[in-house]
Amino acid sequence: MAWRPMGVWGFRGVGVPGFLGGNATFAADMNLVAQVLMGFTLLGGMALARAGRYRAHAVCQSSVVLVNLVSIGLFMGPTFRREVAPELPARLGEFSYAFPSAHAALGAVAELLGLYVLLSAGTRLLPSALRFTNYKAWMRSTLSLWWVVIILGLASYAASYLIAREARATDPGVTPASRDVAEPVTVEARNFAFEPKELTVARGTTVIWTITAGRHTVTADDRTFDSPTILTAGDQFTHTFEVEGTFLYYCEIHGSPGGGDMAAVITVTARRP
Repeated sequence: MAWRPMGVWGFRGVGVPGFLGGNATFAADMNLVAQVLMGFTLLGGMALARAGRYRAHAVCQSSVVLVNLVSIGLFMGPTFRREVAPELPARLGEFSYAFPSAHAALGAVAELLGLYVLLSAGTRLLPSALRFTNYKAWMRSTLSLWWVVIILGLASYAASYLIAREARATDPGVTPASRDVAEPVTVEARNFAFEPKELTVARGTTVIWTITAGRHTVTADDRTFDSPTILTAGDQFTHTFEVEGTFLYYCEIHGSPGGGDMAAVITVTARRP
């Protein structure tokens, strides 16, 4: 199963395709690039310290730590709470949730260490008993952990958006062969859109939503059907339409009721003779 990393996930209402060639949103791609740039900026700051340019070193490292703190507060933290936390601890044994959880934990530790180094080495806010004197050891350890988190994020991105997984059904529903109904119809969730966006089926038809990339839900505007969990690449959700009518639905992560962003519509007509 694919999984999304802490810090490179898409955000609610952002359905603009990314620019890195995968199935990520523009926001997810931008955040991934920002995280990598921050890692290289930290390496540049280390080079400044070795060159004896300590003031420039302090400004460089402090800026990265503070910018990342803002990113966690505005984007990464809310995304984790929305897309991963609701399924924990029940699905912690799946890659889709185990790796983002580990990434989030290590990322939080790295950020806290960065803040501690910043306060201890660059300010007098901490009591002397809580401040360290072995600057090199603390800074190198923090930098190493930071890059572990970045590498884990890159692997997460690849697994979420670039690697297809074998499909499995999370809600098998009713087997179409056991009923006198039309052949099942498949809808794909990819590139942050449902394809086809508009679908017409006969009453009694089973629709199978297949997630080919990313993390999505299948949620009817009127809640007549709703995927029981957040679906990841390889998951399927099925629903049999027994009532005629027009059914709007959307992804709760990347869309909104009424056709906003990642949304689609299914029209159910009378049963074929």
